[in-house]
Amino acid sequence: MQAILLAAGKSTRLDPLSDKNLLEFCGKTLVEHQVSLIKNAKIRDIVVVGNAENMETLKRIFKKYHNVAVTEQKALEEGMAGGVLAGAKRVSQKEILVMSTNDIVDAEALELMKNALKEKGIDGAILAKKVDQYFPGGYLKLDKKGVVETIVEKPGEGREPSPLVNLVLHIFRDFPSFVTVLRQQKGKADGRYEAALSRFVKKDKRALKAVEYRGHWLPIKYPWHVLAAMNYFLSRQKPFIDKTAQISKSAVIKGGSVYIGRNVRVLEHATIQGPAYIGDNALVANNALIRSSMIGHHSVVGFSTEIARSYLNHNVWTHSNYIGDSVVDFNVSFGAGGVVGNLRLDEEIIGVKIRDKKISTGSNKFGVVIGSGSRLGINISTMPGIKIGRGCFVGSGIIVAEDLPDRSFVRVEQKLKRAPNTKIAFVDKRNKMRDLLK
Repeated sequence: MQAILLAAGKSTRLDPLSDKNLLEFCGKTLVEHQVSLIKNAKIRDIVVVGNAENMETLKRIFKKYHNVAVTEQKALEEGMAGGVLAGAKRVSQKEILVMSTNDIVDAEALELMKNALKEKGIDGAILAKKVDQYFPGGYLKLDKKGVVETIVEKPGEGREPSPLVNLVLHIFRDFPSFVTVLRQQKGKADGRYEAALSRFVKKDKRALKAVEYRGHWLPIKYPWHVLAAMNYFLSRQKPFIDKTAQISKSAVIKGGSVYIGRNVRVLEHATIQGPAYIGDNALVANNALIRSSMIGHHSVVGFSTEIARSYLNHNVWTHSNYIGDSVVDFNVSFGAGGVVGNLRLDEEIIGVKIRDKKISTGSNKFGVVIGSGSRLGINISTMPGIKIGRGCFVGSGIIVAEDLPDRSFVRVEQKLKRAPNTKIAFVDKRNKMRDLLK
């Protein structure tokens, strides 16, 4: 059996974050985690399908992996169908697993799929997850035997044919025959692959079994899903402190699993409360507090900064800040005194604008999303659920209460009022105040 791993999609719903496939969790990119999952299921040969922008990075990553090939989906407008067809050119076996980096699942999911293919009369299987509330994906309509009749893509709330969502983890006994159907399938790119699956079932009379999966499932569609993915990988992390790390005797490391990488410096009176991940060459300065967070390599958690339940990518620098429940991409700096707001005054659920529509995060705590290459000046405050695009510069003393598109330069016009000072500050008054402090 071989596998096709789809890593070419460029979801605008994650903007302003960089390629989700290359986001790192506990020292490995998401696409590497997925490759490891497949290999642990004893599927040796894997074809990773990328795009023009991430091809060089994917090739560099998987150069050290055995039996992992990388190929490019040139026509991204063809969506998932184009990705599968690009991968099909590089596989040679009939039994093929098709998987997306979007869906994070446990090892149990792959074992369920492999076992399903052993059943007589089954031509393949689709991993299905029962949902309690509407999810914008494909829903499965099944016959009495649990075989897929059709897939209804994004039917709308209340019109679902079943509570089972189609996860992009599919397995085929005769993949070339499905590829023939996929090539013939016409229509819009969004849903073309699912339409081919439905045609494969209806016209070709192929039996695709719906395999209900009850384990952990995390789709990465929106920025706040990055925090859920962070928590997932942190929960599976083993505690580790590299021998090159320099940790002050007065620093406190406690709680759940804490990973501290190479050449990390943790200065006096800093506290790291696990689970937490501190990447190579990071600096955790005096009196800093890190709680349930990931800090990328070469990052600086500056003096008296608190990072709580947040994802900070590589080369993020802070100084006397509070950053809570936030997602910060690489190469971002916070000026001193900056504060992230992560709780509404009414403590209601926080929404984030995605494609000009407010989408609920499902949580009453969510901070800011910041794209790569942005710089925030001193004393900047951000309101809950705000997005700051890539390459933005935000001047000092600003409350950011609306989303900023990429490459924005934001500053305020301040008018100073001057008048004669009629007051005198006497030092003896201060001395008296100091005496009261004793």
